[in-house]
Amino acid sequence: MRLAAALADRIGAALADAPATGVRRTGDETYMALDTEPVVEVLAGTGRHGTLTAVRIR
Repeated sequence: MRLAAALADRIGAALADAPATGVRRTGDETYMALDTEPVVEVLAGTGRHGTLTAVRIR
């Protein structure tokens, strides 16, 4: 599942200045590990599809 564009932009801005700690691999995916611990406040929706709404990133 992809992130909504607005949420992806907010997360990207929050992580932009985090120092990289190296390349990691999981299965077929390669990613850059960052030295940060972002906190995301979410609202969990009820219902069949179990939606999450990001309220705040700090």
